[in-house]
Amino acid sequence: MRLLWGFTVFVVFGLVCAPAECLSAAAAGLDLCARVIVPSLFPFFVCSAILTQTGAAGVLGRWCAFIMRPLFNVPGSGGVAFVLGIMSGYPVGAKLGADLYETNQCTRAEAQRIVCFCNNAGPLFIIGSVGAGMLGSRTLGLMLYAIHVLSAVSVGIVMRFYKKDERMTVGCAAYRLAGAQQTTAGGVLSSAVTKSVELIFYVCGFIVFFGVLTAILTHFKIIAAMQSLLCLLGMTPEAARAACFGFLEVTGGAVRAAVLSSEPLRLVLLSALLGWSGVSVILQVSGILQVSGLSPAVFMLSKLLQAGFAAFYALLFSLLPVGSAAVFAGGRTSAAEAWVFSLLLLGISAAVIFSLSLCRLVYINLRR
Repeated sequence: MRLLWGFTVFVVFGLVCAPAECLSAAAAGLDLCARVIVPSLFPFFVCSAILTQTGAAGVLGRWCAFIMRPLFNVPGSGGVAFVLGIMSGYPVGAKLGADLYETNQCTRAEAQRIVCFCNNAGPLFIIGSVGAGMLGSRTLGLMLYAIHVLSAVSVGIVMRFYKKDERMTVGCAAYRLAGAQQTTAGGVLSSAVTKSVELIFYVCGFIVFFGVLTAILTHFKIIAAMQSLLCLLGMTPEAARAACFGFLEVTGGAVRAAVLSSEPLRLVLLSALLGWSGVSVILQVSGILQVSGLSPAVFMLSKLLQAGFAAFYALLFSLLPVGSAAVFAGGRTSAAEAWVFSLLLLGISAAVIFSLSLCRLVYINLRR
Protein backbone atom coordinates (compact mmCIF):
# COMPACT_ATOMS: atom_id res chain seq x y z
CA MET A 1 0.00 0.00 0.00
CA ARG A 2 2.84 2.39 0.78
CA LEU A 3 4.29 1.68 -2.64
CA LEU A 4 0.98 2.75 -4.17
CA TRP A 5 1.01 5.92 -2.07
CA GLY A 6 4.50 6.74 -3.27
CA PHE A 7 3.51 6.09 -6.88
CA THR A 8 0.50 8.40 -6.53
CA VAL A 9 2.65 11.19 -5.10
CA PHE A 10 5.08 10.75 -7.99
CA VAL A 11 2.29 11.04 -10.57
CA VAL A 12 0.84 14.15 -8.91
CA PHE A 13 4.31 15.68 -8.78
CA GLY A 14 4.74 14.91 -12.48
CA LEU A 15 1.40 16.54 -13.32
CA VAL A 16 2.59 19.72 -11.59
CA CYS A 17 6.05 19.71 -13.19
CA ALA A 18 5.02 18.80 -16.74
CA PRO A 19 1.44 20.03 -17.27
CA ALA A 20 1.80 20.66 -21.01
CA GLU A 21 3.19 17.20 -21.77
CA CYS A 22 0.55 15.52 -19.60
CA LEU A 23 -2.28 17.50 -21.20
CA SER A 24 -1.07 16.59 -24.69
CA ALA A 25 -0.77 12.91 -23.74
CA ALA A 26 -4.25 12.86 -22.21
CA ALA A 27 -5.72 14.50 -25.32
CA ALA A 28 -3.99 11.94 -27.57
CA GLY A 29 -5.34 9.11 -25.41
CA LEU A 30 -8.89 10.46 -25.57
CA ASP A 31 -8.60 10.86 -29.34
CA LEU A 32 -7.44 7.24 -29.65
CA CYS A 33 -10.37 6.07 -27.55
CA ALA A 34 -12.90 8.04 -29.58
CA ARG A 35 -11.56 7.02 -33.00
CA VAL A 36 -10.50 3.40 -32.41
CA ILE A 37 -11.16 1.87 -28.99
CA VAL A 38 -14.87 2.60 -28.51
CA PRO A 39 -16.01 1.79 -32.09
CA SER A 40 -13.97 -1.42 -32.28
CA LEU A 41 -14.48 -2.85 -28.79
CA PHE A 42 -17.88 -1.72 -27.52
CA PRO A 43 -19.99 -3.90 -29.87
CA PHE A 44 -17.91 -6.95 -28.93
CA PHE A 45 -18.34 -6.18 -25.22
CA VAL A 46 -22.12 -6.18 -25.68
CA CYS A 47 -22.09 -9.39 -27.75
CA SER A 48 -19.88 -11.25 -25.29
CA ALA A 49 -22.09 -10.19 -22.37
CA ILE A 50 -25.21 -11.43 -24.16
CA LEU A 51 -23.56 -14.74 -25.02
CA THR A 52 -22.63 -15.44 -21.41
CA GLN A 53 -25.83 -14.15 -19.78
CA THR A 54 -28.08 -16.23 -22.02
CA GLY A 55 -25.89 -19.32 -21.95
CA ALA A 56 -25.42 -19.14 -25.72
CA ALA A 57 -21.67 -19.50 -25.25
CA GLY A 58 -22.30 -23.00 -23.93
CA VAL A 59 -24.49 -23.89 -26.90
CA LEU A 60 -22.00 -22.55 -29.43
CA GLY A 61 -19.23 -24.20 -27.47
CA ARG A 62 -20.54 -27.64 -28.45
CA TRP A 63 -19.20 -27.00 -31.93
CA CYS A 64 -15.74 -26.26 -30.50
CA ALA A 65 -15.62 -28.94 -27.83
CA PHE A 66 -14.01 -31.56 -30.09
CA ILE A 67 -10.84 -29.47 -30.30
CA MET A 68 -10.91 -27.19 -27.22
CA ARG A 69 -10.98 -29.98 -24.64
CA PRO A 70 -8.25 -32.29 -26.00
CA LEU A 71 -5.96 -29.48 -27.13
CA PHE A 72 -6.44 -26.72 -24.53
CA ASN A 73 -8.18 -28.65 -21.72
CA VAL A 74 -11.04 -26.15 -21.58
CA PRO A 75 -14.76 -26.55 -22.36
CA GLY A 76 -16.09 -25.76 -25.81
CA SER A 77 -17.29 -22.34 -24.65
CA GLY A 78 -13.61 -21.40 -24.49
CA GLY A 79 -13.66 -21.51 -28.29
CA VAL A 80 -16.18 -18.65 -28.28
CA ALA A 81 -13.85 -16.64 -26.04
CA PHE A 82 -10.92 -17.36 -28.33
CA VAL A 83 -12.75 -16.36 -31.52
CA LEU A 84 -14.16 -13.15 -30.03
CA GLY A 85 -10.76 -12.38 -28.51
CA ILE A 86 -8.87 -12.58 -31.80
CA MET A 87 -11.64 -10.77 -33.70
CA SER A 88 -11.97 -7.80 -31.37
CA GLY A 89 -8.89 -7.23 -29.20
CA TYR A 90 -7.88 -6.61 -25.60
CA PRO A 91 -9.55 -7.32 -23.18
CA VAL A 92 -12.63 -9.01 -24.68
CA GLY A 93 -11.27 -12.57 -24.45
CA ALA A 94 -10.25 -12.16 -20.80
CA LYS A 95 -13.59 -10.60 -19.88
CA LEU A 96 -15.52 -13.42 -21.54
CA GLY A 97 -13.38 -16.03 -19.79
CA ALA A 98 -14.07 -14.41 -16.42
CA ASP A 99 -17.79 -14.20 -17.23
CA LEU A 100 -17.89 -17.91 -18.06
CA TYR A 101 -16.56 -18.67 -14.58
CA GLU A 102 -18.92 -16.25 -12.87
CA THR A 103 -21.90 -17.86 -14.61
CA ASN A 104 -20.71 -21.35 -13.63
CA GLN A 105 -19.97 -22.50 -17.17
CA CYS A 106 -16.40 -23.52 -16.34
CA THR A 107 -14.21 -24.06 -13.29
CA ARG A 108 -11.78 -21.49 -11.92
CA ALA A 109 -8.78 -23.33 -13.36
CA GLU A 110 -10.47 -23.60 -16.76
CA ALA A 111 -11.27 -19.88 -16.71
CA GLN A 112 -7.64 -19.19 -15.87
CA ARG A 113 -6.52 -21.23 -18.85
CA ILE A 114 -9.01 -19.44 -21.10
CA VAL A 115 -7.95 -15.89 -20.19
CA CYS A 116 -4.28 -16.80 -20.62
CA PHE A 117 -4.54 -17.49 -24.35
CA CYS A 118 -7.79 -15.76 -25.41
CA ASN A 119 -6.82 -12.15 -24.60
CA ASN A 120 -5.18 -10.94 -27.81
CA ALA A 121 -4.85 -7.94 -30.09
CA GLY A 122 -7.46 -7.68 -32.82
CA PRO A 123 -7.04 -7.51 -36.60
CA LEU A 124 -8.09 -3.85 -36.69
CA PHE A 125 -5.05 -2.91 -34.60
CA ILE A 126 -2.47 -5.32 -36.05
CA ILE A 127 -3.43 -5.28 -39.73
CA GLY A 128 -4.84 -1.75 -39.88
CA SER A 129 -2.87 0.34 -37.38
CA VAL A 130 0.46 -1.54 -37.20
CA GLY A 131 0.60 -3.05 -40.70
CA ALA A 132 -1.01 -0.54 -43.04
CA GLY A 133 -0.56 2.54 -40.83
CA MET A 134 2.85 2.20 -39.16
CA LEU A 135 4.64 -0.17 -41.55
CA GLY A 136 2.90 0.90 -44.74
CA SER A 137 2.31 -2.74 -45.70
CA ARG A 138 -0.87 -4.72 -45.30
CA THR A 139 1.17 -7.85 -46.05
CA LEU A 140 3.26 -7.32 -42.94
CA GLY A 141 0.12 -6.65 -40.94
CA LEU A 142 -1.47 -9.90 -42.07
CA MET A 143 1.72 -11.80 -41.33
CA LEU A 144 2.04 -10.24 -37.85
CA TYR A 145 -1.57 -11.13 -37.13
CA ALA A 146 -1.00 -14.76 -38.17
CA ILE A 147 2.07 -14.94 -35.91
CA HIS A 148 0.09 -13.38 -33.06
CA VAL A 149 -2.69 -15.97 -33.35
CA LEU A 150 -0.18 -18.81 -33.59
CA SER A 151 1.63 -17.60 -30.46
CA ALA A 152 -1.69 -17.46 -28.59
CA VAL A 153 -2.48 -21.04 -29.63
CA SER A 154 0.97 -22.11 -28.41
CA VAL A 155 0.34 -20.52 -25.01
CA GLY A 156 -3.00 -22.32 -24.83
CA ILE A 157 -1.32 -25.67 -25.46
CA VAL A 158 1.22 -25.00 -22.69
CA MET A 159 -1.43 -23.74 -20.26
CA ARG A 160 -3.52 -26.90 -20.69
CA PHE A 161 -1.26 -28.42 -18.01
CA TYR A 162 -2.15 -25.72 -15.45
CA LYS A 163 -4.17 -27.63 -12.83
CA LYS A 164 -4.97 -30.08 -15.61
CA ASP A 165 -7.16 -32.35 -13.47
CA GLU A 166 -9.62 -29.58 -12.60
CA ARG A 167 -12.46 -29.43 -15.10
CA MET A 168 -16.18 -28.78 -15.20
CA THR A 169 -18.15 -31.96 -14.54
CA VAL A 170 -21.65 -30.47 -14.49
CA GLY A 171 -23.03 -29.25 -17.80
CA CYS A 172 -24.36 -25.77 -18.31
CA ALA A 173 -27.83 -26.85 -19.49
CA ALA A 174 -29.36 -26.12 -16.08
CA TYR A 175 -27.87 -22.65 -16.13
CA ARG A 176 -29.23 -21.93 -19.61
CA LEU A 177 -32.72 -23.07 -18.63
CA ALA A 178 -32.73 -20.99 -15.46
CA GLY A 179 -31.49 -17.93 -17.32
CA ALA A 180 -34.17 -18.29 -19.97
CA GLN A 181 -36.91 -18.47 -17.34
CA GLN A 182 -35.74 -15.53 -15.24
CA THR A 183 -34.78 -12.96 -17.87
CA THR A 184 -36.28 -11.33 -20.93
CA ALA A 185 -34.58 -10.21 -24.13
CA GLY A 186 -34.91 -6.57 -23.07
CA GLY A 187 -33.48 -7.29 -19.64
CA VAL A 188 -30.51 -9.17 -21.05
CA LEU A 189 -29.74 -6.43 -23.60
CA SER A 190 -30.09 -3.68 -21.00
CA SER A 191 -27.76 -5.47 -18.61
CA ALA A 192 -25.25 -6.20 -21.38
CA VAL A 193 -25.15 -2.57 -22.55
CA THR A 194 -24.83 -1.27 -18.98
CA LYS A 195 -21.93 -3.57 -18.16
CA SER A 196 -20.27 -2.83 -21.51
CA VAL A 197 -20.45 0.94 -20.94
CA GLU A 198 -18.76 0.50 -17.57
CA LEU A 199 -16.09 -1.71 -19.12
CA ILE A 200 -15.36 0.60 -22.06
CA PHE A 201 -14.89 3.55 -19.70
CA TYR A 202 -12.63 1.34 -17.61
CA VAL A 203 -10.46 0.48 -20.63
CA CYS A 204 -10.34 4.07 -21.90
CA GLY A 205 -9.39 5.30 -18.44
CA PHE A 206 -6.35 3.02 -18.43
CA ILE A 207 -5.32 4.19 -21.89
CA VAL A 208 -5.47 7.87 -20.94
CA PHE A 209 -3.76 7.33 -17.59
CA PHE A 210 -0.87 5.34 -19.07
CA GLY A 211 -0.44 7.94 -21.78
CA VAL A 212 0.01 10.57 -19.07
CA LEU A 213 2.27 8.27 -17.05
CA THR A 214 4.50 7.69 -20.06
CA ALA A 215 4.77 11.45 -20.57
CA ILE A 216 5.80 11.88 -16.92
CA LEU A 217 8.41 9.12 -17.13
CA THR A 218 9.79 10.71 -20.28
CA HIS A 219 9.93 14.15 -18.66
CA PHE A 220 11.91 12.87 -15.67
CA LYS A 221 14.32 10.90 -17.95
CA ILE A 222 13.24 7.57 -16.45
CA ILE A 223 12.56 6.14 -19.91
CA ALA A 224 16.03 7.30 -20.95
CA ALA A 225 17.55 5.49 -17.95
CA MET A 226 15.72 2.28 -18.86
CA GLN A 227 16.89 2.70 -22.43
CA SER A 228 20.52 3.05 -21.32
CA LEU A 229 20.24 -0.14 -19.28
CA LEU A 230 18.95 -2.09 -22.28
CA CYS A 231 21.75 -0.65 -24.42
CA LEU A 232 24.25 -2.10 -21.96
CA LEU A 233 22.66 -5.48 -22.66
CA GLY A 234 23.41 -5.12 -26.36
CA MET A 235 20.31 -3.49 -27.82
CA THR A 236 20.53 -0.53 -30.17
CA PRO A 237 19.31 2.83 -28.75
CA GLU A 238 16.31 2.90 -31.09
CA ALA A 239 15.26 -0.66 -30.30
CA ALA A 240 15.79 -0.11 -26.58
CA ARG A 241 13.56 2.98 -26.64
CA ALA A 242 10.83 1.10 -28.49
CA ALA A 243 11.06 -1.78 -25.98
CA CYS A 244 10.76 0.63 -23.03
CA PHE A 245 7.65 2.30 -24.41
CA GLY A 246 6.16 -1.02 -25.52
CA PHE A 247 6.71 -2.53 -22.10
CA LEU A 248 4.38 0.11 -20.66
CA GLU A 249 1.92 0.57 -23.55
CA VAL A 250 1.91 -1.45 -26.75
CA THR A 251 0.86 1.33 -29.13
CA GLY A 252 3.71 3.66 -28.18
CA GLY A 253 6.21 0.83 -28.51
CA ALA A 254 4.83 -0.28 -31.86
CA VAL A 255 5.10 3.24 -33.28
CA ARG A 256 8.81 3.37 -32.39
CA ALA A 257 9.57 -0.23 -33.37
CA ALA A 258 8.00 0.27 -36.81
CA VAL A 259 10.68 2.78 -37.84
CA LEU A 260 13.67 0.60 -36.97
CA SER A 261 16.10 0.21 -39.85
CA SER A 262 16.89 -3.46 -39.21
CA GLU A 263 14.05 -5.44 -40.79
CA PRO A 264 14.37 -8.72 -38.83
CA LEU A 265 14.76 -6.83 -35.54
CA ARG A 266 11.74 -4.68 -36.36
CA LEU A 267 9.55 -7.72 -36.98
CA VAL A 268 10.75 -9.65 -33.93
CA LEU A 269 10.34 -6.67 -31.59
CA LEU A 270 6.89 -5.82 -32.93
CA SER A 271 5.75 -9.44 -32.50
CA ALA A 272 7.12 -9.60 -28.95
CA LEU A 273 5.42 -6.34 -27.96
CA LEU A 274 2.10 -7.47 -29.41
CA GLY A 275 2.38 -10.73 -27.49
CA TRP A 276 3.27 -8.95 -24.24
CA SER A 277 0.46 -6.36 -24.75
CA GLY A 278 1.93 -3.82 -22.33
CA VAL A 279 1.59 -3.13 -18.61
CA SER A 280 -1.49 -1.02 -19.36
CA VAL A 281 -3.45 -3.95 -20.79
CA ILE A 282 -2.14 -6.36 -18.16
CA LEU A 283 -3.39 -4.10 -15.36
CA GLN A 284 -6.73 -3.72 -17.14
CA VAL A 285 -7.13 -7.48 -17.24
CA SER A 286 -5.80 -7.88 -13.68
CA GLY A 287 -8.65 -5.72 -12.38
CA ILE A 288 -11.15 -7.89 -14.27
CA LEU A 289 -9.59 -11.11 -12.99
CA GLN A 290 -9.43 -10.05 -9.34
CA VAL A 291 -13.18 -9.45 -9.29
CA SER A 292 -13.66 -13.08 -10.35
CA GLY A 293 -10.97 -14.45 -8.04
CA LEU A 294 -8.61 -15.41 -10.87
CA SER A 295 -4.83 -14.97 -10.65
CA PRO A 296 -3.28 -11.89 -12.33
CA ALA A 297 0.19 -13.36 -11.71
CA VAL A 298 -0.54 -16.45 -13.81
CA PHE A 299 -1.94 -14.23 -16.55
CA MET A 300 1.19 -12.06 -16.54
CA LEU A 301 3.41 -15.12 -16.87
CA SER A 302 1.33 -16.30 -19.81
CA LYS A 303 1.85 -12.94 -21.56
CA LEU A 304 5.61 -13.25 -21.07
CA LEU A 305 5.38 -16.71 -22.59
CA GLN A 306 3.35 -15.41 -25.52
CA ALA A 307 5.90 -12.65 -26.14
CA GLY A 308 8.62 -15.30 -26.30
CA PHE A 309 6.63 -17.48 -28.70
CA ALA A 310 5.77 -14.49 -30.91
CA ALA A 311 9.40 -13.35 -31.09
CA PHE A 312 10.55 -16.90 -31.92
CA TYR A 313 7.99 -17.35 -34.69
CA ALA A 314 8.83 -13.94 -36.14
CA LEU A 315 12.53 -14.77 -36.11
CA LEU A 316 11.83 -18.15 -37.70
CA PHE A 317 9.76 -16.53 -40.41
CA SER A 318 12.43 -13.92 -41.12
CA LEU A 319 14.91 -16.73 -41.82
CA LEU A 320 12.67 -18.36 -44.40
CA PRO A 321 13.34 -17.52 -48.08
CA VAL A 322 9.79 -16.27 -48.61
CA GLY A 323 10.10 -14.02 -45.58
CA SER A 324 13.32 -12.39 -46.61
CA ALA A 325 12.47 -12.13 -50.32
CA ALA A 326 8.84 -11.03 -50.32
CA VAL A 327 8.74 -8.90 -47.21
CA PHE A 328 12.14 -7.75 -46.03
CA ALA A 329 13.59 -6.87 -49.42
CA GLY A 330 11.26 -3.89 -49.54
CA GLY A 331 9.18 -5.09 -52.47
CA ARG A 332 5.43 -4.54 -52.39
CA THR A 333 3.09 -7.42 -53.06
CA SER A 334 -0.35 -7.21 -54.55
CA ALA A 335 -3.46 -7.46 -52.42
CA ALA A 336 -4.24 -10.93 -53.83
CA GLU A 337 -0.74 -12.18 -53.00
CA ALA A 338 -1.02 -10.74 -49.50
CA TRP A 339 -4.28 -12.53 -48.79
CA VAL A 340 -2.98 -15.82 -50.23
CA PHE A 341 0.17 -15.50 -48.14
CA SER A 342 -1.81 -14.80 -44.95
CA LEU A 343 -4.31 -17.59 -45.61
CA LEU A 344 -1.40 -19.97 -46.16
CA LEU A 345 0.02 -19.15 -42.73
CA LEU A 346 -3.37 -19.44 -41.06
CA GLY A 347 -4.02 -22.69 -42.91
CA ILE A 348 -0.75 -24.16 -41.71
CA SER A 349 -1.60 -23.11 -38.15
CA ALA A 350 -5.06 -24.68 -38.39
CA ALA A 351 -3.56 -27.89 -39.79
CA VAL A 352 -1.08 -28.09 -36.92
CA ILE A 353 -3.84 -27.53 -34.35
CA PHE A 354 -6.08 -30.17 -35.94
CA SER A 355 -3.22 -32.68 -36.17
CA LEU A 356 -2.32 -32.21 -32.51
CA SER A 357 -5.94 -32.58 -31.50
CA LEU A 358 -6.30 -35.75 -33.58
CA CYS A 359 -3.13 -37.25 -32.10
CA ARG A 360 -4.43 -36.49 -28.62
CA LEU A 361 -7.74 -38.22 -29.34
CA VAL A 362 -5.98 -41.26 -30.80
CA TYR A 363 -3.71 -41.45 -27.76
CA ILE A 364 -6.65 -41.34 -25.37
CA ASN A 365 -8.52 -44.05 -27.28
CA LEU A 366 -5.45 -46.30 -27.35
CA ARG A 367 -5.01 -45.95 -23.60
CA ARG A 368 -8.60 -47.06 -23.12
